[in-house]
Amino acid sequence: MTLKLSYKLSAAALAVYALTVLAWPNALLFLMDDVSASRNGFFAQISFFVLVVWLLVIIRGLLRARPLVSDWPRPQPALLGVIWLALCVAYTGFEHGWFTFPDFVYEEDGLFESATALALLFCAALLFVIGLGRAWRHDRRLGSVAVLMAVFCGLLFLEEISWGQRIFGWSTPAQFEELNAQQETNLHNMFVGYNQLIRLVVALLISTSLIYRRAWIRGLNRIGLGELMPSASAIYFVPFLIYAHTYDELFEEVVGVFLIAYAINFHRRLATEARSPD
Repeated sequence: MTLKLSYKLSAAALAVYALTVLAWPNALLFLMDDVSASRNGFFAQISFFVLVVWLLVIIRGLLRARPLVSDWPRPQPALLGVIWLALCVAYTGFEHGWFTFPDFVYEEDGLFESATALALLFCAALLFVIGLGRAWRHDRRLGSVAVLMAVFCGLLFLEEISWGQRIFGWSTPAQFEELNAQQETNLHNMFVGYNQLIRLVVALLISTSLIYRRAWIRGLNRIGLGELMPSASAIYFVPFLIYAHTYDELFEEVVGVFLIAYAINFHRRLATEARSPD
């Protein structure tokens, strides 16, 4: 079964959408809640247009790289897709008032936000263990990068909890209070207004690497880091990631779930290789 016609129709629809955005700047701002649309509408319009241009380029590449259904990996495990879909539907419904949740779910330091922080902490710990264990024995370069990834996840965790400020209750330094939208000791709330565009750039960089996974593996194998790439089925993470970039907290949660799945899969792949005969 060929997908070329589907790709071409998708490209045509996206081209029409791009022209619509130019003619009607508020197109698809309904995806955002009213507060975000009023405050960040201009950057949202830019990010939506950038997204369309990126999708057109990707579709052109898919016409050559994956013209058949059989060229796409199987979407395993399906459970992750269900989790990501549930997160997207629940958070979108919450933002638009389609349904309500108890306050402890979405409030500051509530269930949703705390789950993101715990996911980052878990990934930091697991990647650190992998880096100093199986990855180091496999290749010291691989182990070193895994440890760096663990440190990065740890920094994201500290950012998410404002470096412990909301736990220990210290006052915000004057420099942060003036620049930070929530008057907290963190960096990610200093870019309010630009956040959606930043999230989109991150989402597109990750998505491009997942779509062109084979090319990335070939390049990373030259320096002994090919095992860093996730399994082929991770490509089905792309639409959820791109959609989630519209909402800051949802984006963090979706990425957190992906990082947990990635760290566990990374650990399993190295364990399988360690058990396989030479």
